[in-house]
Amino acid sequence: MIAFIKGQPFSAGTDYIIIDVNGVGYRVNVPTSVVSRVAGKKDDVTIYTYMHVREDAMQLFGFIEESDRAVFELLIQVSGIGPRVALGILSSINTPALVQAVINEQVNILTGISGIGKKMAQRIIVELKDKFSKMGAAEDTGLPGSDAGTPDQAGDALQALTALGYNPAEARRALAKAASEKNSSIGLEEMVRLALKELGRQ
Repeated sequence: MIAFIKGQPFSAGTDYIIIDVNGVGYRVNVPTSVVSRVAGKKDDVTIYTYMHVREDAMQLFGFIEESDRAVFELLIQVSGIGPRVALGILSSINTPALVQAVINEQVNILTGISGIGKKMAQRIIVELKDKFSKMGAAEDTGLPGSDAGTPDQAGDALQALTALGYNPAEARRALAKAASEKNSSIGLEEMVRLALKELGRQ
């Protein structure tokens, strides 16, 4: 497996770039955001890659951030989503927004992505919500609320709010909102207090 490549951008298309690595050109399929960031650069760039192997072809898919690759690898585990569809998703929505939409069960945001219908959006949520949470995707991708204490504290805060009768999705949104208003890590009691204050505004 090729984990990453480092070299000078040689050329680019709408959904791919070619990286010159010591005289060898690697074609890498990338989200459109990567094309805009890399195309025309004179300095070397590092692209974190995923190699997709089929009977008739080997393809590289690449990302600027390792967290983007991690989310891509989870997306292609969802039934009905292949590398091209996953790449299209990440071209339509940035990783933090995608992770937040899945964790908060925001079907309307997912169905706003070209090619994603309601059933597929629901499948993505069912199959990935827990995985995003368990892998710490919110923290790794810069999702609002990543400073909300430790993962254990965040889980305890969520349990406390759901025990009070709040919907899990509403509770997660309130915790993320509360944490985004703080510039430093907060304790469990403060986290719950701020989340309750936010829920009271809804």
